[in-house]
Formats: sequence, C-alpha cells, structure tokens
Amino acid sequence: MAQLYKSPCYCTNLRRSANAISNFYDNSLKESGLTVAQYYLLINLSRLGSANITHWAEHVGLDRSTMVRNIKLLQTRHLIKNVEGHGKVFALSQEGERVLNLAIPLWQKAQEYIETILEKEDVEFILQISEKLQKLNE
Repeated sequence: MAQLYKSPCYCTNLRRSANAISNFYDNSLKESGLTVAQYYLLINLSRLGSANITHWAEHVGLDRSTMVRNIKLLQTRHLIKNVEGHGKVFALSQEGERVLNLAIPLWQKAQEYIETILEKEDVEFILQISEKLQKLNE
C-alpha cells in the first residue's frame, strides 16, 4: 500500500482520493469485466433506455468527444448497439444487459463497503461537497 501523501492542496488531495476510489471500484467490478467508468455509462444508458450521443453525454456530464471514444470501446465489446432514432442512437445490447446485471450487485457491494468505512454522516458530507465542487465552472 502506498504511503499516505499529505498536501495542503485541495486539488492534489481530491485527485489522489478520486484515483483511490476509482481503483477500488475497478477492482470491485473486475469480475464483470467493466471499469467503473464503463459501468457508469452503461447504467445510465440503461436508465435512459436509448439515447443519441449528445443526450447521453449531457446525461452523464461528459463532452461529446470523450463520449465518442467511450462509445467505440463499448461497441467493440458488443455492450451497446445502434437502434432507430434521430442521429446515432444507442441502447444496451443483450451482452451489455448481461454484463450490467452481473456488475450491479458488485457495485452495490462496493457502495456498502464504502458506507461502512465512511459512515452515514461522512457519506452525506462527501455528496454535498461533490455537488458544490461540480459547480465551480458554472
């Protein structure tokens, strides 16, 4: 385990924390073959049912060019498919649904573990801070 790095820089601390939690979720989802970023995209597409690139990107808070790169990887893995609609519209493929169904309980278990480490008050505090920080560039 890496030594805890202490810095007065908010950015450095948040980036290191983000890397640590991303690695934790990636490891938790390993059995499904998804990274947490892929899980995030697929679970949101599942909630939308289907979406074109622009709508999907707006829904998940990514720019269009980042979305295009992610979509190519998801298509290569046959996790999403093109469906009828305005522009390039995507939905989960049968394989995407299968993998997502495998990943959901793994993600839930990871969530529960984080909640036991942080406790309810800290979890709520992190969500509040995250919401405020996401508004920095508005």
